[in-house]
Amino acid sequence: MDTSSQSVTFELSPYKNTPKKELPTAGLTGEVGHFGAVVVERCPLYRPLDKGMDTARLSGPAFPETVFKGKRRSGRPSLFKAELTLDGAHAELRFNSRAMRKEDRALRIAYEGREYVYSVEGLGKAKVLEREGVRVTLEPGQFVPSAEGTSVTGTATGPVDAVDLALAIVLEEVDTDVLTLAGAALSSPFALMQHFSDRAE
Repeated sequence: MDTSSQSVTFELSPYKNTPKKELPTAGLTGEVGHFGAVVVERCPLYRPLDKGMDTARLSGPAFPETVFKGKRRSGRPSLFKAELTLDGAHAELRFNSRAMRKEDRALRIAYEGREYVYSVEGLGKAKVLEREGVRVTLEPGQFVPSAEGTSVTGTATGPVDAVDLALAIVLEEVDTDVLTLAGAALSSPFALMQHFSDRAE
């Protein structure tokens, strides 16, 4: 199927599972156009054995298994000490939390010859993932009290594929506040502690 000029719109809903005998999970789930079902899950509980790290995991029949691991912050993984893999292959992450301009603070992702730029319009505002010819925008929707989360509306334009969408969607369950000037200011004590961890290993 040729999707070179199609746009894809989709909605993701927050969910929360609290089984009795297993760890609880929370995250996002939904249908992404012809790509089909996707789910992102993380464990909202703090787990001491994980040494302060947290993980968000994306899966779906048409998507590469995408795992984002980072220093736990506000109940989810953050960009500090972060690692990102798609089907086991590492992506390189870099950002500058001390930059003053939004474009300089953007998260840059390199994966298998692709260069992505991920930026956040502001706290509680749209997040945009771009590579040449492709743009995926995710905007926060309604807060869902029962799931303790917010729905997300997505729009993808250009010859978008499952890798583009997996990257944009998994980052919805990552604390990216440090990419905004307000978030960077609010997290400056935290950022100072993580001074040498801006680049993923």
